[in-house]
Amino acid sequence: MTDIFNGKILKEIAMKPLYKEKYPHVFEPLTVGRSKKLELKHRILMAPIAPQGHLVDHAGVLNADGIEFYTTWARGGTASVTIPVEVPLNGGHRGAMTLSEDVNGFVIMHNLQRAVHTYGTKTFCEIYHAGCCMVPRPNYTLMSASAFTYNGHEVKEMNEEDMEHVTRLYVDAARLARRSGFDGILLHYGHGWLMNNFLSPISNRRKDKYGGSVENRCRFPRQVLERIRAAIGDDLIISLRMNGSDKMEGGITPDDAARQALIFEDLIDMLHMSCGTRLDATCRPKMHPTCFVPDAHNAESSHAAKKAGVKVPVGVVGAISSAALAERLIAEGKADYVVIGRQNVADPDFVQKTREGREEDIRPCIRCDYCLDGGRRGALTTEVMITDDATYDSHCSVNPFYRQGIWKQKTLRPTKPRRVAVVGGGIAGLQAALTASERGHDVTLFEKRDHLGGQLDFSDHISFKHHIRELREYFITQLRKRGVTILLNTKASPRLVSEADFDAVIVATGGVQNVPPIPGADGANVTLAWDVFGREDRLGRKIVIVGGGSVGCETGIHLSMKGHDVTVIEMSGWLASTAQISERMSILEEIEKRGIHALTERTCTEITPNGVKVRDKEGRESLIEADSVIICAGTRPSSDRDSFRDTAFDVIRVGDCESVGTIRTAIESGWDAAARL
Repeated sequence: MTDIFNGKILKEIAMKPLYKEKYPHVFEPLTVGRSKKLELKHRILMAPIAPQGHLVDHAGVLNADGIEFYTTWARGGTASVTIPVEVPLNGGHRGAMTLSEDVNGFVIMHNLQRAVHTYGTKTFCEIYHAGCCMVPRPNYTLMSASAFTYNGHEVKEMNEEDMEHVTRLYVDAARLARRSGFDGILLHYGHGWLMNNFLSPISNRRKDKYGGSVENRCRFPRQVLERIRAAIGDDLIISLRMNGSDKMEGGITPDDAARQALIFEDLIDMLHMSCGTRLDATCRPKMHPTCFVPDAHNAESSHAAKKAGVKVPVGVVGAISSAALAERLIAEGKADYVVIGRQNVADPDFVQKTREGREEDIRPCIRCDYCLDGGRRGALTTEVMITDDATYDSHCSVNPFYRQGIWKQKTLRPTKPRRVAVVGGGIAGLQAALTASERGHDVTLFEKRDHLGGQLDFSDHISFKHHIRELREYFITQLRKRGVTILLNTKASPRLVSEADFDAVIVATGGVQNVPPIPGADGANVTLAWDVFGREDRLGRKIVIVGGGSVGCETGIHLSMKGHDVTVIEMSGWLASTAQISERMSILEEIEKRGIHALTERTCTEITPNGVKVRDKEGRESLIEADSVIICAGTRPSSDRDSFRDTAFDVIRVGDCESVGTIRTAIESGWDAAARL
């Protein structure tokens, strides 16, 4: 075909999509199955995400919000979505989904299939029994491969009658998944659920044919697979989620997992490797990897399965946040596909933006695990259980539209273009400026320093916080692409803002560091937390940190990595008490691994040139020697937050200057403020 332009004849050449040139392995279709084949359009699958109550009605049937929830990722380009079903219903969580005939659960699922299949995305139904991790409730028996006590509850050792009952539950669920129009089922054989209880030598101490050797430990899980395959034939793809490692001493190892995969292989069409178990809370940061866990930490297990000769496609899940990493894993033969959860939560358009060459527009996951733990689990515990007083108010720290947040978009009122000033370039101000610009407003952002980011400056210096640095750069990139006017080195006074005659002012002046009334807190050997980063070389070798919250603990870990001898003093009985359980377990593990001295229930009574005087709960006093003392005593709102009152028709405070919080609360308050305009 030709075209004539300025007298020249140009040839149109059909070009290969650039994303396939950049990531040829990731965007190669994956065909799975036996007599009935299923083609996945590429190799990035969405991890299972549970409905959690608000996405189902009172009977457990998926509602309209649930259909929209899962379709979000189909629109965003993932190759598949997976919706969990528990057998029995609500065994491990509240608000699970049912496909039951009694309430037409399987019928309603066809609404989901129509929506998701529109985008060429396949659907899987995840099926699992919680086993020893069942939520204790009437008529539900906590059961496992062997008897033991779990979180204070007695767990029954299953007999063959129990096994037959559980097998029927699995088979019935698989049949209902077929009637529901799913393309496949995913059997969850990991994470401390019932089938993992049999597969793992930690929880399977049986002496009969169901315990001992790898073959015996696989016997019951394989029997379930055999019955399911007999019931549904090749109509549905059968995928398996396995533990490549329990991440506990004496548990499943990558080589054990490879042997298990070979035992199951003739009955399944694909599998992927995860890790961790609910039997020990310290495993949770590996199951849902935090910022301290290496990228693609389960690739060793998927690679072991492939090297062992597993012929079905082998995938990997965990700490994979980019197509570049996925491409390398597949190209190097460590996996055939990847399963990505939290990065898709942070930005549901992750895959589509990658295809379009807009990777700088992908909002990064910061691996805080708030999406998994927030509103459900207590942090001050070693039990990985849903708390009795759980609110199920769920959030993502960087995506304000996650779960119940969808109602922010649904209830957003129309607006008309206005001139908006944002005072302060921290995380709340960045989000407010971005949302206001996206809503069509003319935005000017004032920042008194020579760069944006506010308290996120620390991420330039802490190696394990690079995800937060990426989040800051994401916001800066978005503001520049949208043409927001950014005035650096400009302190916005109330007079300046008022005379500029803005229609609205969003005050994001942040917070200031607390300095507790401790004698000696103003000494030459004392530094406040935010002033440490980038000036670490000014500190002595022996350091005492006063304040064992998340900031204090992570500052201690950072300094320990740089060779300092660190002691953390905390007045309460808990370190990192405001972190979510996965994040907190990860912090505690790092503190122990790095030999940091952690002293809880100690009150700092005085700071001297030689160190810190503390008093324990019995009233005994002692001196902890230190060359340098760092105060991490929290934050309070800035004093100028009210000075902008009445400088415009609308004046709204956001972030720490409104209420001291976290990255999550700062982002949400910034979005909310701009949405009101």
